[in-house]
Amino acid sequence: MISTEGTNTKDGRNNSAASSSTNPENIGTSHELNKNSNNCENNERHNAIIKNVSKDNEKREFEYDNNNNSCISTTIHNNNNNILNHENKIINMVNSSHQIVGVSTEGKNKEVHKNEIVQREMHISTHKKGGESIQGDIQKSVQNNTQGKEQKNVKNTTPIKILCSGCKEPVNKKLSCPICLSNKINSYFCSQVCFKQNWVEHVKIHKVMVNEDKQEKSDIKNEDKTSNKMNNDKDTNANVDGITSLEIIQRRLDPKNFDCNDTTYWVFDEHMKNFINFHFTGNLKKWPISKINTVPDHIDKPDYALTSIPQSELVYKKKSDIYVNNPTEIERIKEACILGRKTLDHAHKFVAPGVTTDFIDKKVHEFIIQNNAYPSTLNYYKFPKSCCTSVNEVICHGIPDYRPLEKGDILNIDISVYYKGMHADLNETYFVGGIENATEDAKELVKTCYFSLMEAIKKCKPGMLYKHIGNIIDAYVSKKNFSVVRTYSGHGVGKLFHSNPSVPHFKKNKAVGIMKPGHVFTIEPMINQGTYDDTLWPDSWTSATYDGKLSAQFEHTLLITEKGVEVLTKRTEQSPSLGFDTKSELYGV
Repeated sequence: MISTEGTNTKDGRNNSAASSSTNPENIGTSHELNKNSNNCENNERHNAIIKNVSKDNEKREFEYDNNNNSCISTTIHNNNNNILNHENKIINMVNSSHQIVGVSTEGKNKEVHKNEIVQREMHISTHKKGGESIQGDIQKSVQNNTQGKEQKNVKNTTPIKILCSGCKEPVNKKLSCPICLSNKINSYFCSQVCFKQNWVEHVKIHKVMVNEDKQEKSDIKNEDKTSNKMNNDKDTNANVDGITSLEIIQRRLDPKNFDCNDTTYWVFDEHMKNFINFHFTGNLKKWPISKINTVPDHIDKPDYALTSIPQSELVYKKKSDIYVNNPTEIERIKEACILGRKTLDHAHKFVAPGVTTDFIDKKVHEFIIQNNAYPSTLNYYKFPKSCCTSVNEVICHGIPDYRPLEKGDILNIDISVYYKGMHADLNETYFVGGIENATEDAKELVKTCYFSLMEAIKKCKPGMLYKHIGNIIDAYVSKKNFSVVRTYSGHGVGKLFHSNPSVPHFKKNKAVGIMKPGHVFTIEPMINQGTYDDTLWPDSWTSATYDGKLSAQFEHTLLITEKGVEVLTKRTEQSPSLGFDTKSELYGV
């Protein structure tokens, strides 16, 4: 991740905002020669002392230390007239074979140095000679010193500016590359957008730093070594192990190597970066997701398929009435519901330990497309997948990802299809690895959820108030010491994915409306093991239990008839078993 914290350079200096707190009155000027420079052509220069005595009998001395290969500055006195001469002599002495890498000042006369010397970030290029940058740097230093004399009564409090490593503009807030941060490289960016745009060039720094200081390599060094072909790669983007930084990021985000407890590389994933520092309420963590599924042009699509905004629903929300479907529309809805049931049963076949919900989503998508239908959830308000998969503590609207299912998980698969201009909606909760591997609490929770739905369906008929459905479900669930989620409810379905009526599942709700023949709607209770409170994940879709305990859900699409109710998405003889007797008298159904 990009950290706002300051980092330390290799010599131990802190390169954070604290560096700007240096007292301008205590700054001096010393010129340190590169220790790796070649020896001077003239050995006599090694002991040279450059002296100049001013009219005030005060002096400035620069002495070359042969042992330390550095230029040492002695005390600077008030010698404003000869500063430029001294600097020119230094340039002449070092341009032959040396390169100045640092500048600092020290002096008794504080008036000369009131103007703080701006610390510069020197980008030394292998294609540029050192002498050219030296001369420019020293001239700037001289100008600062002379200006300081003229402005002796003005105290300069201008903070030191740090430039963005990408756009080279001053940065107000220092954001650090996570790989550079782990390798103690000082590289700052003005924004994450700038960081991404300059990634290709910036990543080359990683190789340079690792080569210079192998002992300070971080997790990059611990990555598995690639083949000999990779080790012989001459690309400038490769580190000493023959692995490029981009490949390391891709490897860390790859499902086979992904560590859900290591958020270092999440910043490079558009979906995962939203979960950095997020507090998960249970044991379930977020995993990367695959690219959005595509739909052939010949498939009939709802109005939100391209824009993600269901305009027809927004128009309908202004109305308070419940739509009554005519016989032709009812037949088309029934066809959509039959396809929805077949799709859910098809998805159920793939539920097993080790299988990812992303794989199940792909199978669902393929099946729906093969039947010339559209997966209703896809791009609905930017939902990125063709079905919802909610694992363990996830209440609803879970986004399929690369997490492998585990034995003992409970998994809800929510299927919605758009076929012949009509939507169908249904879901079920399954035991991963079979009911025999589930905990007793999980078994009881799933069964309670299923039979609470069936209990409510039995009471549906013309003339019944929609708000009474919540009373029936809540009364049944309370006896089992579970709770009913209040945030989400059932809804009308047909021409629109979501419409009137609203069907809450908890008691004493304020739902409006009376059941009439031709009404098509869903009942989909979400039952929690603990509190009914929920929390929303940063993806703006996944809803999880507030206490991290399990949650289960079942859903059917229903039609109110003259005689009562018809379950349009009912299970068939070909439907895979839920793992328990769905007609058990023990649960009152």
